[in-house]
Amino acid sequence: MGLSDLFNSYDKKKRRSHFKNLFSVARADGDVDRAEMDLVIGLAEKFHMSTHEVTQIIRNPDAVPLVTPKTPEERMEHLYHLITVMMIDGRIDEKELFLCKSLGVKLGCREETIDSLVRELIEHSLNEVAPKKTLEILVAKYG
Repeated sequence: MGLSDLFNSYDKKKRRSHFKNLFSVARADGDVDRAEMDLVIGLAEKFHMSTHEVTQIIRNPDAVPLVTPKTPEERMEHLYHLITVMMIDGRIDEKELFLCKSLGVKLGCREETIDSLVRELIEHSLNEVAPKKTLEILVAKYG
């Protein structure tokens, strides 16, 4: 296995793990609505995931191990996506919020700052701050 294969293998595992987390947030409240599913599938397409991969993960999410992002930028982007899925239906469900925070810590965010980080992500989303700007600000603050 060459270096390129190793990178592709890690990248594929990371994308699968991220998709699993996104889908977990979408179903945390017991109801995956159309807007949540459209967003999750749209992100899967952005990650260049096949329909087969997506279906496998949805059917058996426990088979996909958690892969921790390697950089603060990746970590923040993953958490940003999770918050976006949580908020896409126009409400913040307690189960979804708890899961986002829990996953944020598992992704490498500090437990002592996760509440304020998630609160700021929500505020930026509600105030329609551009995603790129949000990520720049929060990586600098919480990185």
